Amino acid sequence: MQIINISNLPPEVESLHKLIATLYDKNRELSEQNNSLSSKYQKISQEKAELLVNHNTLSKKCLELEFKNTELSDHIAILEEKLRLLKAKRFGKSSEKLDHQIDTVERQLEEEETLLGFSLKPNSSVQDDVQEKDKAKRKKLPPELPREEIILEPDAKCDSCGGESFRKIGEDVSETLERIPESYKVIKHIRPRCVCTNCDNIVQAYAPSKAIDKGIAGPRLLADIFVDKYSNHLPAYRQSQMFARDGIDIPRSTISSWLGQGAKLLEPIADLIREYVISCNQIHGDDTPVKVLNPGTGKTKTGRIWVYVNDGRPRGDDSPVAAGYYYSPDRKGERPEEHLKNFSGILHADGYAGYNNLYISEKNPEATIEEACCWAHVRRKFYDIVASNDKANIALAVVEKISEIYEIESKIRGLDPDMRLQTRKEKSVKLVDELFSGFKNAYKHLPKKSSTAKAIAYALNIEVALRKFLSNGNVEIDNNAAERALRSVAVGRKNWLFAGSDEGGKTASIIYTVLETAKLNNINPVKYLHKVFDVIQDYKATHLQDLLPWNIKLE
Repeated sequence: MQIINISNLPPEVESLHKLIATLYDKNRELSEQNNSLSSKYQKISQEKAELLVNHNTLSKKCLELEFKNTELSDHIAILEEKLRLLKAKRFGKSSEKLDHQIDTVERQLEEEETLLGFSLKPNSSVQDDVQEKDKAKRKKLPPELPREEIILEPDAKCDSCGGESFRKIGEDVSETLERIPESYKVIKHIRPRCVCTNCDNIVQAYAPSKAIDKGIAGPRLLADIFVDKYSNHLPAYRQSQMFARDGIDIPRSTISSWLGQGAKLLEPIADLIREYVISCNQIHGDDTPVKVLNPGTGKTKTGRIWVYVNDGRPRGDDSPVAAGYYYSPDRKGERPEEHLKNFSGILHADGYAGYNNLYISEKNPEATIEEACCWAHVRRKFYDIVASNDKANIALAVVEKISEIYEIESKIRGLDPDMRLQTRKEKSVKLVDELFSGFKNAYKHLPKKSSTAKAIAYALNIEVALRKFLSNGNVEIDNNAAERALRSVAVGRKNWLFAGSDEGGKTASIIYTVLETAKLNNINPVKYLHKVFDVIQDYKATHLQDLLPWNIKLE
C-alpha cells in the first residue's frame, strides 16, 4: 500500500483536509447537542403531559366548585324569596309565630352565605361574579365618618433605570372600614402613581394586603364580627341591624361571606392547634349535639361538635393550653377513632362506648390510649335523683361522699403530680373504696329498673377508669376541662339555633378551635384575631406556628 505524505500535498488539498477535519468536529458537537436537546425535549414533553393532566384535574375541580356555589346561590335566592313572603305577612295574625319563622329563615340564610364565603377560591369566576354583584349594590361609606389617610409612597429609586426624580401623574384610592371602641373610622390608603423623569417608567407602592380580598372590612372590624358571632352569640343579621343604626349599610349576606372567608384563613391555624392537642400525652374529650339543617327536607338533624383539650394547669404543667374542635354528622364510634388515630396517652372522657375500641384492654392490648372516667358524671346522676326525690337516702349519701373527695382535690389543685398522688393515697382511696363497697351491696337489693340502680350500674361498669386518678397523680378526677370548652357551643346554639349544613358545622369547629384556645391562654380574642387577620395574608405557611395563641406577639 502506498503511503501518502500529507506534508507534500498541494496547499489547496491541505486546506480542504483541514476543513473536513473541522467540519467533522462540528458535526460531532452538533450530534451531542442534538442528543441533549432530544433528551430535554422528551423531558419537556413528559412535563407537558403531567401539566395537562393536572390542568384537567384542576379544571374538573373548578367546575365542581362552581356548580356547588351555583347551587348554594340558588338556595340562597329561594330562602330570600321565602323571607320576603314571610315579612309581607308579618303584621297579620299569629305575628309571634311569623317572627319565629322569619328569625329561622334569617339564620338559615346566614349559614348558607357563610358557607358560600368559605368555599370561594381566589380568582375563581364565581368569586368574581359574587364580588361584582356585591360591589354594584354596595353603598358608599358615610362621608361624616372620620377618615385616616395613609399615603403609601413608592420606592425612592425607579425599578427600571434607578432614577430618583419623579413627578405625580395620578393616584389610586381604596377605603377600608375599621372599628374603634364605640365608633368607626375609614382608613384611606392613597398610593400616588409617579413617573420617572429620566425614563418615563411609572412607579407605585404595592396595595396593602386585606384579610378579605376586595372587601372593605379591616382586621379589627373582622375580629369584632367573629367574636360577636361565636363568643357573644350575635347572628349576622342582628349585627347588620346594629351597623344600620350607626348609618352603615353592611348586609347580612356580606357579613356571612366575611365569616366564611375569614374561617378559610383561620383553618391552617386551627389544624396546627388540633395537631398540638393530639400530640399531648393527656387530654380531655367530650361532645355535644347541634342541630343541622337536613337538605331538601326543611327539617333539622342532629350533628355533633367534639372537643379535645390539653390543660395541665391543675397538675402544675405549664405547657400551652389548647382545645381542638371537630364536627361530625353523627355520633358513631368511628368519629373519635378518626380524631384520635395519632393520639397516645390518657383520655379523660364520660364513659361513652364509642371510645371503647381505642382503649387498652385484654381484647385490645395493642391500643395506645388509657381510659380515665369522670366523677362529675357519676355525681350528676345521683344529684338528679336527689333533686327529684328528697327521700332518696342512698343517692344523697353518694353525693355527700363524692363531695368529700372533691374537697380533697380542691386543696391539691396546682401541685405537682407526686404530691397529688400522695394526698390521694392518704385520703381519697378510703372514700372511693367505701363508695364502691356501698354500690355493690345496694345494687343487690334495689329494683334493677330504678333510677338509683341505673346510676350505680353506670359507676360499676367504669370502676377501673374511675379509680385511675388514685394511681396516677397526672390524672384529673373529672372531665370538666372538656365540658367547659363546650359551654360556648351550648350557649351559641341557643342563639344561632342550627348550622346550615354539615360544611357549616365544620366551619364553626374551625372558628371555635381558634377563639376558645385564645381565651384558654388568657388572650383577648378580639386583639388576637385583629393581629392574625392583619398579617396572615402575607405570612409564610412555614412560619404559621408564630401565630398560635401561645406564640403570637401582640403589640
